[in-house]
Amino acid sequence: AAAVKRVHFAEEWNEFHHLLTFEALGGDRSWATRFLAQHAAIVYYWVLVLMWLLSPTLAYNFSELIEAHAVDTYAEFADANEELMKELPPPGIAIQYWMGGDMYLYDEFQTERKLGDERRPNITNLHDVICAIRDDEAEHVATMAACQKKGAIVSSINIERGILAAGVTYLLTSQLFEVGDIPEPPQQMLAIFPWLAPLAVRLNELRESVPEEWLERAPQVIQDVFPGLPEVFVSALANIVRQFPFLLDIFL
Repeated sequence: AAAVKRVHFAEEWNEFHHLLTFEALGGDRSWATRFLAQHAAIVYYWVLVLMWLLSPTLAYNFSELIEAHAVDTYAEFADANEELMKELPPPGIAIQYWMGGDMYLYDEFQTERKLGDERRPNITNLHDVICAIRDDEAEHVATMAACQKKGAIVSSINIERGILAAGVTYLLTSQLFEVGDIPEPPQQMLAIFPWLAPLAVRLNELRESVPEEWLERAPQVIQDVFPGLPEVFVSALANIVRQFPFLLDIFL
């Protein structure tokens, strides 16, 4: 499926930056090391191809074992050299990758994490870099394990973000033109997002349980945070807060 291909590309991009990090540390200076690594990668690729032809589950299981071994190796190295590595600076590529502004692909391969539980490594020294790589490999282990489960949906946090954005966009649009209950989504939208219909019904049910003080406080808080915001948008945002009371915490 396209979603799984996207996840695997993100995994490849992550491993590529692990490689760039170790090259920045001088790991590719030796011709023999480069020769061994490149040819080992070719062998590994064809072994996986043959395993996939026999059984995709077997190929994923083999990859899971390799990733688990990497976790153990990095963990042992980090523990054994913690004091020394904490005195060494991180390579620039590590800071750029793990602390950069665009973390879309970084979140993409971490399929076992949920929205709000994103990993954001703090890179201040070389020990932090090795620990970040170790934890990345652990995420790969989880993804490989998920790929072996029949019927499992392997998707990233970004999918959840897209669904939430679509839902909030629909709610905002509906509240700009509708003061009462959330209307039933149009058929064109239901064809793309069939979950919107039961969502609208459920939100209308939940709205009755929202404390009145939340409703009274929302417009003023929104105006304080967004001074000069047109009244129609303040009203729309206040109505959305009525559907999702926890959103008020964002403005506080």
